[in-house]
Amino acid sequence: MGKKENIIEVAKQLFRTKGYHDTAIQDILEQAKVSKGTFYNYFSTKSQLILYIIQKVDEKVDEQQNMLLLDGSLHDKQLFYSQLRVKHSVYGTEKISELYNISLGENDEELQSYMKESHYKELNWLAKRLIDVYGKEIEKSAMDLSTHFIGGLGYQFRYSDQIKLNINSSDILDYNILRLENNIEITKQTNQILFPYKSPNSVDDQESAIREIRRLLDNMIDCDEFSQEEKELMSFIFEETQSSYIRWGVCEGAIRQLQILSSSQLAYQQILKELFDIINTQKKKT
Repeated sequence: MGKKENIIEVAKQLFRTKGYHDTAIQDILEQAKVSKGTFYNYFSTKSQLILYIIQKVDEKVDEQQNMLLLDGSLHDKQLFYSQLRVKHSVYGTEKISELYNISLGENDEELQSYMKESHYKELNWLAKRLIDVYGKEIEKSAMDLSTHFIGGLGYQFRYSDQIKLNINSSDILDYNILRLENNIEITKQTNQILFPYKSPNSVDDQESAIREIRRLLDNMIDCDEFSQEEKELMSFIFEETQSSYIRWGVCEGAIRQLQILSSSQLAYQQILKELFDIINTQKKKT
């Protein structure tokens, strides 16, 4: 285990046993047997350490959710439910739910920016998956369903911890999945919508399009499932979006080539389609 990985593991253990706020950087240094200079070579603050830990765990969640799709269908309800259970399982194994909640109160701009983007990404992912599974009939209400599910689940977990209720957290998740089914049926019978779902494919302004393209590419670019040629194409598109003059036609050609090369990667076909639609929309506007 390298020095950086050792610091992370020691920090996670101390956060669990002593608590985040009662764990000083000096405690981590002593337990990990590293110098202050070594620590600051990797992390400027404890908040940056939290950010790194959460990012790595979220990457693991994304990877496992996508892996489930390799041999399955986007429209399979049971596979979708398995994907919902992935985050619960990974966060439970890594024991970072409390750290996640603490991060919301940290005064660190980069951490707060990540948490905000992560929250939006989770809501949007769930809304999109609901449409995949339950069809276009619930598309306009997909974000209502997503916010209701994720918001209710989060508060129930926190309430259970607060009153030290002796209940299995997976039971809370299963309860909310059942309620989700009921809410979908109710949604089909009403026209009331709080938050109309806006597909990433409908991104209009270039700044939002670029932000969405980078977010989607971030989900794939470090994945070992892709060949070197595929990664080079992804990197090319990412770098192109950093240019002051983006060649959308060239980007479209690159994403078409990616779709051909990745024809067997079922888990990423939907993401590639979203990328193509966004890039194609921007190309038509130039």
